[in-house]
Parts: sequence; C-alpha cells; structure tokens
Amino acid sequence: MRKLLTGAIAGIAATLLVATPALAQRDPAYDAARSAGQVGEKMDGYLGIVGASNASLQRIVDDINIKRRAVYAEKARAANATLEEYALTAGCLAIARTARGEKYQAPDGSWQTRTSAPPMRDSRCPA
Repeated sequence: MRKLLTGAIAGIAATLLVATPALAQRDPAYDAARSAGQVGEKMDGYLGIVGASNASLQRIVDDINIKRRAVYAEKARAANATLEEYALTAGCLAIARTARGEKYQAPDGSWQTRTSAPPMRDSRCPA
C-alpha cells in the first residue's frame, strides 16, 4: 500500500499544480465560507461543513466534492490505487496545505483550527 500511496502522492501533487489557475477562479462564496470557518478539509479528502449548515453552503460543498471525486477516481485508476487510498492521500495533502485560521479534521474526527503549528496527521498519511 505504501507504494500505491507514493504514486498517488505524485499524481495528486501534479494535479494540484495544474489546478492552481482554476483555484484562483474559485467561487467567492466558497472562499468566504472557508475564511469564516464554515467549511474545512476532511481526512477522507473531501470538504466538510463545520457546525450549522444551510442550503447554499451544502450546494457549495456538494459541488466541490463531486468534482473532487471525479478527479480522484480518474487519478486513482492511473495510479493503480483505490479511490479511497487516493482520496485519503489527497486529504492528507489538503490538510497539510491549510493556512493559519482554516479548519481541518483531526484524526479523531474533531474539527480543529490551523495554527502556526503543523496540523495533526492521520497515521495513514504518507511521510
């Protein structure tokens, strides 16, 4: 599994580099929700709602997660990994990339706010 995750990491990193221009054109409502701590990165590679939800916020999260799943499925096939392995690795990387003040899911499932310290990591995250 470590070999699969190593390949997945390389694929995810390449995907993130290619996706950077697209991220600059993100939905302003998503950026506002992220800045306000209403959404955060989950261990499973998907975006989650922190606290109370509403229909608008749920639509944003669902849209992003549908797009992520499609990318993960494609990249997992190319890396000969399972969707779950690829998504977990993507979650590890997304959490590692959170900025100070942003929310992320800790290994125990609780929501944490990123500080200047590194985020708590799942033991399954690649080194």
